[in-house]
Amino acid sequence: MRIVTFNIQHGRTPSGRVDVGLAARVCAGFDADLLALQEVDVGRPRSRLAHTVRRVSRATGLHGVFGPAIWGYGNALFSRWPLEDVAVERLPRHGKHERRIALMARTGGISVAVTHLSIDTAEAREQLGQVVALLRKRPEPRLLLGDLNLRIHRGAPTFPADNPRIRIDHIAVEGAGLEVSAQDVLPAQPVSDHRPLLVELSPGRTPRP
Repeated sequence: MRIVTFNIQHGRTPSGRVDVGLAARVCAGFDADLLALQEVDVGRPRSRLAHTVRRVSRATGLHGVFGPAIWGYGNALFSRWPLEDVAVERLPRHGKHERRIALMARTGGISVAVTHLSIDTAEAREQLGQVVALLRKRPEPRLLLGDLNLRIHRGAPTFPADNPRIRIDHIAVEGAGLEVSAQDVLPAQPVSDHRPLLVELSPGRTPRP
């Protein structure tokens, strides 16, 4: 099973142009079974009102669901299997920091959470604790995917895309049946200021849908 998380920066290219179609084609190239995206636009003017989730679903052939953090902007999850028990959970916020959410779902026999945490470290740590608590209310096995804006693993860096120095994009697994066989930071793509993160699960351990 191939799992990818990618902060697509709403499909922004290095020139500053937003190209949702290009972002969708990039996502199709991952050949992922589960794909988590952050900074996803749905119907926003900067993306020429494009519905990014539908575009990515068509390009990849995956089921897709959107979790808005604010109007027309948030996280998305795509899967080869139907998405069930979907919920959008608001996370703690202090002051005027941007609203953050966790998109939760059950798919392919796995409980999944997709999130994009605050750029404020203390707030991000509090939000991470909330996401983990919410995810652990759901049955095993479990996956946490997203841009956590935290350096909690000393793996290969994912940000910034052109000269990555820090690892802030993460995939965490918990429970029987989710044995990681490989992981890799993929090359910089023609969209986004992050690099995608790939994890592969051992075929013998892949849960049945």
